[in-house]
Amino acid sequence: MRIAIYDLDNTLTRRATFTPFLIFAARRIAPWRLVLLPVWVAMMIGYRAGLYDRTTLKTRGMRTMLGRADLATLEAVGQEFVSRRMKGDGLMPATLALLQQDRDRGARIVIATAAFEFYASAFADRLGIDNVIATRWDGHSIPERNCYGETKLERVRKWAEAEGQSLQRADLRFVSDSFADAPLLEIASEPIFISASARKRARAASRGWRAIAAD
Repeated sequence: MRIAIYDLDNTLTRRATFTPFLIFAARRIAPWRLVLLPVWVAMMIGYRAGLYDRTTLKTRGMRTMLGRADLATLEAVGQEFVSRRMKGDGLMPATLALLQQDRDRGARIVIATAAFEFYASAFADRLGIDNVIATRWDGHSIPERNCYGETKLERVRKWAEAEGQSLQRADLRFVSDSFADAPLLEIASEPIFISASARKRARAASRGWRAIAAD
């Protein structure tokens, strides 16, 4: 079985999605919360300083910028957000070419991302991808950890087991722009690292991953 797994931010999309989503959604749900944008920026600085983990950061970001918005509202705004993001040059052509290769080969295609499921699923729908593994939101918190690093690998393993598949026996392609995805890149039979940075591509190539330039 050929399985092709794609990260979302900076891999299928040209740019990260979470902060743009927070701003987009706040404008539609509670515009007054845009005055709290500097607070969100301070939170990101705190995360980079190691004061808390990504799960805590994203939970605080959602509560600060979107308050108690229910999941149905977030899904509806997520659909609009994705529609806007996919216009013009919102997607990565080099990655879309890989995606078409996998379709032609009959691969089982999956998006595995730290992005929230309520809008990652909208990207998947528009790309014709049926399987999404993403960070879940229950309306006020992240019930599991952020789908990132080792947690993403664990989630992918559980998905494969539920589908009656083994990652070890699969012909597995994994495409990402992030070294945080090393746990999945290391077990993939075809690890692909995509980046506009020549330095990062060289670092990825030194680990035995195929490195391609973002365009």
